[in-house]
Amino acid sequence: MAFHKLVLVTIAITIRIYSCQVINRPPSMHQVFESSYYIQRDHSTPVKIDCKAHNGNITYQWRKDNVAVRNSREVAVDSKLGTITFTRIQMSDYGTYQCFASNEYGTALSSPIEVKEARLGSFPVDHVFQDCTKFQHCLIQCRDRPVCEPASQCRVEWKKGLGTDNNVPVSDRVAVDGKGNLHILYVTDEDWDGQEYGCGLWNEVTKTFTKGSMTSLNIKESSQSLIEPIEVYAENTKAYLGHTAVLQCIFSGSPIPKIQWKTPELEVIDFSNTNKYELQDFGRKLVVKNLTSNDEGSYMCIADNKVQQQANLNVTSPPFINPQNKNPQMADTYVSGGKNAVFYCDTVSAQGEFPPSPPIWKKNGKDISASRGVEFSVSSDMRELTVLETKKPTPTRAGSTGSYQCVSENSEGMILKDAFLAVLDPIRIITRPEKSYNIDRESLVSLAVDATTDPALSLQYRWRFRNANNQTTPISSTGGAYALSNGNRNLTINAQGLKKQEFFQLIGRYYVEIYHQYDAEFVHVDIVTDILSNVTDPVPTVPQETPAQANLWFLGIIFGIIILIIVIILIICMLYRNACKSGTYPVDEKEVAAGHDPEKELADSGFHDLSRADENGHKFDNISLSDDFGKQIESDEDSMGEYGGDLDISKFNEDGSFIGIYADKLNNSKQSTV
Repeated sequence: MAFHKLVLVTIAITIRIYSCQVINRPPSMHQVFESSYYIQRDHSTPVKIDCKAHNGNITYQWRKDNVAVRNSREVAVDSKLGTITFTRIQMSDYGTYQCFASNEYGTALSSPIEVKEARLGSFPVDHVFQDCTKFQHCLIQCRDRPVCEPASQCRVEWKKGLGTDNNVPVSDRVAVDGKGNLHILYVTDEDWDGQEYGCGLWNEVTKTFTKGSMTSLNIKESSQSLIEPIEVYAENTKAYLGHTAVLQCIFSGSPIPKIQWKTPELEVIDFSNTNKYELQDFGRKLVVKNLTSNDEGSYMCIADNKVQQQANLNVTSPPFINPQNKNPQMADTYVSGGKNAVFYCDTVSAQGEFPPSPPIWKKNGKDISASRGVEFSVSSDMRELTVLETKKPTPTRAGSTGSYQCVSENSEGMILKDAFLAVLDPIRIITRPEKSYNIDRESLVSLAVDATTDPALSLQYRWRFRNANNQTTPISSTGGAYALSNGNRNLTINAQGLKKQEFFQLIGRYYVEIYHQYDAEFVHVDIVTDILSNVTDPVPTVPQETPAQANLWFLGIIFGIIILIIVIILIICMLYRNACKSGTYPVDEKEVAAGHDPEKELADSGFHDLSRADENGHKFDNISLSDDFGKQIESDEDSMGEYGGDLDISKFNEDGSFIGIYADKLNNSKQSTV
């Protein structure tokens, strides 16, 4: 019986494991690469560079100068493990390499890396003689230094004598500067006449040493044993943010002076109370650790408080992500299909440096510029990429799922940031309650919600209640009038048996949040009642949510009303102006101004003797169209002919009234009829 139980448990666990699905994600690159790899020609052991990415069944490809690397006797690529192995490298194999990690949902990229030749050249063979004076400074140059790569792994070593085993040790009176030259800060009998010195180079990568030309000293005697400090060497240094910088100052003198260091703020460095700074090489070297932009500047080195010189530190860097930007920079993103996805790539340079180039955006290693405005939207400063209306991949469509890259560079180097986008099935609500329920004190209401989403994710349900005072409380457990069931999908509200005050506390808006770790949807239900409460106990109402844009709509309405009022005022002004123009024209005033008497002329004409048309009798109804002067009026043209034949429009005002000089014509006409 126990055996059968064990079998059933095993089968149940197996079914659960095989029914579990994972989100379809593109690869994510996790390998950290150096910017450069140095490999010696004719190296005896293979050199291997690893490339590792996560998420699914991944196939790797290495490209050199953007061309896929083919397996050969010199170079081999393992497409399953991601390694590239150089067995017998040739000159044509040096160049820029990049690793591509792909699965069916996208391709992730490594940063470009340089494969360079590690080498050490030879010094020319010569021998020189040099004079030096006792108790004084003597500089012996390391002449004609050969090429040594990588430079950071090359070290100058000075030798005494004919062999290469007698190293010249650095001491309080012997120093080697950043150029490899040897400084004997004051010459003593230890540097005996005829002694030979030779400089050589050691390459840590190739594990080889080459010896340079020899210099024989000719030491002159001097009686002056006390020499004031003299500055003989100061080195300017450039180093990257977060790294370590070494500054060097060398002073000669007899006796050897003590050196004090000051920061760019001219504060004396207390080496007994700091982890930031360290002294080396008998105080001649200042080590500055964990560099920040604030460490840049001119450092002062002072010998015996008498002589000083400065060593400049330039803190620089390839582009890096702006730490002041609070948006998640190139973060792996999960989004429900149909929604937009946003990637941020805000790169900056070190303080005081020129800004980096605007980011270039890629999808699966390919430039997206051809699809901008259709699938993608890029901000004006190129720092923000929006994937529009994301789509899941199908057998006939690539979709939006994939790996996205941004690339930026400055004078010190480049940055490539990589992040993936996984498009999920959206949350779809398949069962929802009515929008509103009217209840009484005998009601039992069941609010049921159900939804589906991406098979790889599980949905959760969370209920909340908001009362008329806009106070929101979670409904997280069963008790009182509430009962949660079916994995919180169902909320039952039981108003039966409640006191009146308790009943009214159920009235309001209920929310359910359907969510998983990447998305959420909301459903709300209003519970209302028609039951009246006491006067002192008003019925709660469903809280009204103010739309997010209500204030903007209100301002828009006010602005529209103001514009309408202005338009109405302008129309009224225009109508009033036109009315003024079409009113009584001041003919009398113009006639008087012209020297005439309009009232006298009107009286002489007899026009005022005519009755009004509305008077009784209408005594002029039977008058013929001939005037009192016996002249037949035949037409408008005949009537105007009295005034001189052709009409002269200059005799009229703008409104058609006569100008005063017509009176002469009128008087002449009257005289001719008498």
